[in-house]
Amino acid sequence: MAATALRRIPADVRRFSHPGERKRARQGGKPVTPIELGAIIIGALLALLIIGMPIAFALMASGMLGILITRGPAGFDYVLATFPYSYVANFGFVVVPLFMFMSQMAFVTGMSRRAFESANIMTSGLRGGLATATVFACAVFSTVSGSSIATASSIANVAIPEMRAAGYSNRLAAACVAAGGTLGVLIPPSSILVIYGLATGTSVVQLFVGALIPGILTAVAYIVGITIVGYLSPRTVGYRGAGIAAGRAGPVRVTMADRFKSLLMTWEAALLFVLVIGSIYLGLATPNEAAALGAFVVMIMVLLKPQRFTIIWNGLQQSGSVTCAVFGLIIGAGLFSMALTTSRLPVEVAQWAGSFDLPQHMLLLLILVPFLFLGAFIDGFSMVLLTMPIVFPIIQHAGVNPVVFGILVVKAVEIGLITPPVGLNVFVVKGAVPDLPLKDVFIGCIPFVLMEIGLTVLLVMVPEIVLWPL
Repeated sequence: MAATALRRIPADVRRFSHPGERKRARQGGKPVTPIELGAIIIGALLALLIIGMPIAFALMASGMLGILITRGPAGFDYVLATFPYSYVANFGFVVVPLFMFMSQMAFVTGMSRRAFESANIMTSGLRGGLATATVFACAVFSTVSGSSIATASSIANVAIPEMRAAGYSNRLAAACVAAGGTLGVLIPPSSILVIYGLATGTSVVQLFVGALIPGILTAVAYIVGITIVGYLSPRTVGYRGAGIAAGRAGPVRVTMADRFKSLLMTWEAALLFVLVIGSIYLGLATPNEAAALGAFVVMIMVLLKPQRFTIIWNGLQQSGSVTCAVFGLIIGAGLFSMALTTSRLPVEVAQWAGSFDLPQHMLLLLILVPFLFLGAFIDGFSMVLLTMPIVFPIIQHAGVNPVVFGILVVKAVEIGLITPPVGLNVFVVKGAVPDLPLKDVFIGCIPFVLMEIGLTVLLVMVPEIVLWPL
């Protein structure tokens, strides 16, 4: 009967799938095209963002408007009643609060301070050793934090005073912390990679494996850049001509035995990395199981500290608050994505982009340009959830590996974290050290932005860097 009823609908009406389109077609009016529907939905989102509505609520409101237009009042009521719960009632999302809690607990155990002290000893005697130690400490702490903000804020309080006391310029001291903190969104367990994987259906395990070499490569590039700056502008790194400043007391001789002993100071971070990331890489645990193991182990570490129950309670509150904000974004992005999918705009855009028959690397570079601008205005979570409904179908249509694209998106997030006007890591560093001029921090980040752009182009041209370990 359904097929008979469908055949009774005129062909010019039947080809429109939405109630609003059918009604207009029956009445002889011009049907609503996917471009028009998409423009209404995206226009509503932009208008709400311009008037200052939080991104999560703007996504929800524009998504609900689109669903109302495309599905009618009955469909709107059904979606609104069932979607928010059904969308997030996914066991895969458990990894989000677990990694958030692990990050909070890792911070209070002092891992960031010990990572910096160890790195300082390891790099003693190098031109720009303290700045290099800062990047190294950021990389180590990123293996347990999964967050750029947590990495930057925890390292800033330890490293910047030491660098300033050793004669480092404010620009380099602040910039290497802000840029080094971005490693938190690339080096596993990256929370952005988790959100990208859940939003696009890409394997989180493969994303973690694919991110390892780009993460190491980024840290090495930062260190090489700092070394070059140290030789081109010695006073920037506190070099006085009689040795390398390594602290308030001046140059300090460090033996090879001291360097090896310093590695023991990072045993907690190393243990967590082996348990969490190692178990994922070896296939011994799923990301959820590994995150639960990491959260449990770091909580045991906290139980050995004074005021342990207060610390755990505060960590639960903070990680719960962040998780609620993230889930609000996830629900809003889900509604927005459903509205766009129903309008068929992503399919139309994907087909339009494919009609140009561009090489993959050219298409990727063109797609990543808007990400660089978006990253300067909104946070990484919002950027990923906001853009994937439109961009990911284009990527799929072009045959781009989703793991490679995920790493490139994270690189764009990294650049946005240290570029004006809203570079979050820059403001985090400024908040940790209030007397730093904000302008100096942004200017100091320019060389790191250029390095990031160069690395992004390299990954676009040589995706095997990402795919090799898979």
